[in-house]
Amino acid sequence: MRLNTTFLLLFLIFAIPLKGQQNLQEERYVRLIKANTAEMYQNESRNIRRITGPAQFLHNNTLIICDTAIWDVSLNTVDAIGNVKIIQNNTSLSGDRIHYIADSSLAKVRGHIVELMDRDSNRLRTFYLDFNTKDSVAWFYDGGAMIDKDGNIIESNYGYYDSKIEKFKFLKNVEMMSDSLVLKSDSLAYYANENRAEFLGQTSIWQNDSYLRAGNGWYEREKELYNFEKSVYLLDPKTEVWAERIFYNAPEGNAELFQNVQILDTVQSLIIFSDFARYSREPAFAKLYNNPSIAFYSIEDNKPDTLFMAADTMLYQSVPRYLADSATVAQSKKRYDQSKIDPIAAMRSKPTPPAGKTENITENKQLPPPQQQKRQNTSSRQSSRSATNTTSDTLTITKGDLKNIPDSLRINIARDKIIADTLLKIKDSLKLSSDSLKILPDSLSVITDSLALKNIKDTLPAVDSTLIRFILANKNVRFHRSNLQGKCDSLIFNSIDSIVRLFKEPVMWNDKNQFTSDSIQLVIDNKKLRKVEFLSNAFAMAKEDSLHYNQLKGTDIILHFKEGELSRVDAFGGINLLVFIAEDSILTTMNHKECKTLTARVVDQNLEKAHYIDNAKSVLYPIIDLEPSRKRLKGFNLRDSERPADRFAVCNRIIRKSERSQILTVSLPTYGQTSRFFKITPEIPDIIIKTREPKPPEEAKIEVEGIETESNDPTVIKKETTTETVLIKNESD
Repeated sequence: MRLNTTFLLLFLIFAIPLKGQQNLQEERYVRLIKANTAEMYQNESRNIRRITGPAQFLHNNTLIICDTAIWDVSLNTVDAIGNVKIIQNNTSLSGDRIHYIADSSLAKVRGHIVELMDRDSNRLRTFYLDFNTKDSVAWFYDGGAMIDKDGNIIESNYGYYDSKIEKFKFLKNVEMMSDSLVLKSDSLAYYANENRAEFLGQTSIWQNDSYLRAGNGWYEREKELYNFEKSVYLLDPKTEVWAERIFYNAPEGNAELFQNVQILDTVQSLIIFSDFARYSREPAFAKLYNNPSIAFYSIEDNKPDTLFMAADTMLYQSVPRYLADSATVAQSKKRYDQSKIDPIAAMRSKPTPPAGKTENITENKQLPPPQQQKRQNTSSRQSSRSATNTTSDTLTITKGDLKNIPDSLRINIARDKIIADTLLKIKDSLKLSSDSLKILPDSLSVITDSLALKNIKDTLPAVDSTLIRFILANKNVRFHRSNLQGKCDSLIFNSIDSIVRLFKEPVMWNDKNQFTSDSIQLVIDNKKLRKVEFLSNAFAMAKEDSLHYNQLKGTDIILHFKEGELSRVDAFGGINLLVFIAEDSILTTMNHKECKTLTARVVDQNLEKAHYIDNAKSVLYPIIDLEPSRKRLKGFNLRDSERPADRFAVCNRIIRKSERSQILTVSLPTYGQTSRFFKITPEIPDIIIKTREPKPPEEAKIEVEGIETESNDPTVIKKETTTETVLIKNESD
């Protein structure tokens, strides 16, 4: 019994491997399953058979079809000739001849045209193709081109097709045309079952009037989704965009940009920076997060300058007028109409007051000479102070009393022009989704509905499609220009009223001057600053030395500008004015003035004439007798520590140089492989050709002027023009 059991075990041990070896032997050899004739002959001890057909061989579940074949049974090879074809599942190959090495499962297909077709009717043509029947992978080399059922083209120097996962991979000098998209890449993988392409290596894409370059990425054709990574660059007729990654949803027209985002709009003269942005084109929308900032650049009188602005969150949006909230439009129109009113002109147009009542005191440019402003004893000072309560003792200053003393109302205005039109040069260059910037109630409560949109269904058939542009900056807003700096909690602008509004503890600096109020409005007219309104609790100060500041306080203060230069100063409501007067370059006297309204003309940055309207009073105090508290008006708050020292305190980004001119020289695909294998020459869309045509000299000059680029000196911005390079210091001198 034990002997029988032992014999059975030995039989199983040896029989199973023998059965496995038999199966392996059957899998190794090619089988002839169909032929007209088969002729056997010996050649140097090799078993060779000549097959005439049509003939069919089977190996690895792969069918080899041909007219005739030489079957070397000893070497386990088949040389098929004439109408050769390989069929495996849904993949077929055709050519003039096949050399099949069964031990390697390798079919070498050759011919004047070798074609591979998958189940989706993608046709790959080449001269040389090797197909592994076991792995179901086909390699082509020495050039190849593929056309799908819709006529889209991909070609390269070499590549492969994996039929198990329906993946084509094209390597070296890849060129592609899909719908309106034209592409060049180092390498590209195409998943036929997903209709998805992956870009592997440096890639250039042209589509309509746009160009894109990236290190890699992918494209889903059915959903029209794009994702690009590694130093992405995008160019269209209005803008240039840089980012480390861009995700684009074409049907929705929305894009998300990541890391080191920079958007340059040469038409609107602005540059946008952030580390994350949502962006769309129609209608224009951009919402910026993660260290966002905007640079508005301009050239005035051949002098380039740039305003840098930053905040925690920034929004740009362009909305057709018929979609804008009617309340927002009405409020903006009202602000616009009010901005046209000149309060001083309105006051002067009123009827003359009754005779005998003094309402207007005019002060000419000069004050009494210092020698007439002698210190008085205590009793005389008290008498002087008490005299301020009566109209009859009000100080009247006459022209020519003081020839060598600066204007008593002088507030140091920088000689640099305050050019605010750069705040406006924004049209519809950006575009994004309907996402909106949330405004905190404590900062912009009066305009919480400023971007509300009406339902399209409620619009009338005849609509006004004029685009209204909105800019909002929220939390920790600060800005810097060579002659103007500022800070506030929130900022908003729209193109209906063309007013830039600053909210919640706003402050502005110009040269030695500081201006504060509850809110500030910069009124723009024809892309130039017309006036600045400091509304409610307005306070202006100008530094004379480390201890003394000229001060102007009122309910409102308005600065008027002509051609970018200060031309008039108005103040309204409970005016208090402190002016420190120097004698032989030493401050000796403080002049304290009070009135209800003040207006003064400014010529060559100096006050020409000041008018004190209604209950004007003036008292002179020797500085030596003044307590420090008397040298400050109530509400004095020096905020120099908050002032941006230079543009890098606002925006520390390195500004990229425009690549527009270089991109125009990038060569387009030639589709040589497609012409070689399919005998057709694909036509590149005309719109792509036209966007690469040289522009007229004047138009090209306008585009490049004022574009900022990095410099070796981090405190200098270099502006390149067609004629010269100008270096501009970014700190206030």
